[in-house]
Amino acid sequence: MIRWVILALTLLPAWLAAAPVEPVPEWRYTVRPGDTLIGIGRAYLNQPEDWRQLQRLNNVINPHRLMPGSGLRVPLVLLKQQPAPAKVVSVSGQVTVTLPGAAASSLAAGGTLPAGAAIQSRNGSAVIEFADGSRLIIQPNSSLRLDTLSVYAGGGMVDTRVRLQQGRAELSANPRKQQGNRLQVITPSAVAAVRGTVFRVSADDAVMREETLEGQVGVEASGQEVVVANAQGTLAETGKPPKPPVALLGAPDVSKLPAKLDRYPLRFPLPELKGAENWAGQIAPDAGFGAILLEKESKGPVLAFAELPDGKYFLRLRGVDGLGLHGLDSLHAFEVDVHPFPPLPGNPANESKVRVAQPVMDWTQSQEASRYQIQISRDTAFGSLLAQEVLEKAYYQPVALQEGEYFWRVASIDAAGEQGPYTDVRRFTYKPAPGAPDLSNSAIQIGEDSVRIELPALPSGQQYETIFAKDANLKQVVWQGKPDGLKLALPRPGAGTYYLGARGVEADGTSGPYSAQAIEVPRKPWWPYLFFLTPLLLL
Repeated sequence: MIRWVILALTLLPAWLAAAPVEPVPEWRYTVRPGDTLIGIGRAYLNQPEDWRQLQRLNNVINPHRLMPGSGLRVPLVLLKQQPAPAKVVSVSGQVTVTLPGAAASSLAAGGTLPAGAAIQSRNGSAVIEFADGSRLIIQPNSSLRLDTLSVYAGGGMVDTRVRLQQGRAELSANPRKQQGNRLQVITPSAVAAVRGTVFRVSADDAVMREETLEGQVGVEASGQEVVVANAQGTLAETGKPPKPPVALLGAPDVSKLPAKLDRYPLRFPLPELKGAENWAGQIAPDAGFGAILLEKESKGPVLAFAELPDGKYFLRLRGVDGLGLHGLDSLHAFEVDVHPFPPLPGNPANESKVRVAQPVMDWTQSQEASRYQIQISRDTAFGSLLAQEVLEKAYYQPVALQEGEYFWRVASIDAAGEQGPYTDVRRFTYKPAPGAPDLSNSAIQIGEDSVRIELPALPSGQQYETIFAKDANLKQVVWQGKPDGLKLALPRPGAGTYYLGARGVEADGTSGPYSAQAIEVPRKPWWPYLFFLTPLLLL
């Protein structure tokens, strides 16, 4: 036992030297003209007589004479301290708060939050402001706790520490650039400490990610710290030091995104951005993004959002690299104009062919509509309208159309007279059905054993179907089939009146009406048989 005690006493100094020393939090005070250590003690210290500790710590020779502009190190433990509740600036969507010793309740704008308050955002976001004007935006599906909210030295220093347990937060720290203020974001994997900057932090149980948008942020994990400069980011996995900072992806080009959307879901085609493996987008009613209404991620090529009321909004779009770091933002203003919903168009179907000159155009009834406006045009831009009608019924029959290509669309009009967006443009082609062919010019030859017929030419793209029948109604069929082009060869039937029926058929199977042409097949002459009968009579 004596040996173990001696060994422990021998190694103790080495252990103490090797153990990391936690820096004592300090306030840096800038000396003003007329300041003395005694006066500073009365103004800022819990125990005014602790000015002597400041004298020793700062190597001050004369406590009554200080150099204006010089700095004094003041340990926080000596300073007067008071709570500095955070303010709830705004809330959007579902956000709850749990105060110390109380049950969870909905977070409301205009209230204050003490240290120890836990905030949970579901499908919503909130803006929290701290004593020095720093702001934190908790993003959807996130949870954080306000650990420390303190003001020291009568407002001379603000100390704020929040614990982001899950999700994402965006912070604007110390906007007034007040010296000595401290803001820390603590996550399960690392700590981000700043004194004046704009940055983002995301966290889960395994990794913390930090992206600096302005200034610098110190990220510390596993006893090591990296400084992340403007437009850089880093990540720290649990139990590992932070990775060296890397450049964030640049802001994407949003110049070609749609400025007006009139369909659900709201779809934004994503631009090209080198290095982007994923995309993140947020929608807010204002460019400051104090209230985030919708948030979505996509691997492309489209970022789609669910419903939003009609109105004006902003999309904040950023690329996400292979490390999961979000890049720089681009802002895109757009308008939603979806109501009243357009009906669902029926006939004529898109890319269809109609055979009648006055096709019935119809659509479904829309619950938001009391009337409808239909437009028909010969061009997709609807620059030259053939028809534009406001209707109470859900169908329309135009005047007789000329053969050709047409475009149509319809929109709902609500009871207040507001017209909504048009349906997608539908294209159809009017091509009359084949007419009955004129068979009067058919060339007919009746031979000894066959009937040969050459039919008149048909319009391009048509071919004949023919019937040879005993009646004009073409019911008593003797032969039926397709000719070889325009030529038809039939076995000669017995004497009598027959009817040739023929109609034109297009490539898609559309056929016209039959025309019927009477054909007289005479009896065969009897005198040729005399050549065979004469020898028999001579016998």
